[in-house]
Amino acid sequence: MNTYRLKIDGMGCQHCVSKVTNILKESGFEVVSVEMENARIKTDMTPATVLKHAGEVLEDEGYMLTAVIAE
Repeated sequence: MNTYRLKIDGMGCQHCVSKVTNILKESGFEVVSVEMENARIKTDMTPATVLKHAGEVLEDEGYMLTAVIAE
């Protein structure tokens, strides 16, 4: 299982942090942590697949995934 840091634009408050946490969990990711503009997840997906899959579900809710960084 790989750990990735996601850079996410559009989170401006704690409500957004909670919402992004739920979006990622409901999308099948193991969420390690979420804070303003960053999330850490664990998954077996490649970075490109995470960018596509997480990017689509986050964009549907008004957030923008700008980077997936392997840790």
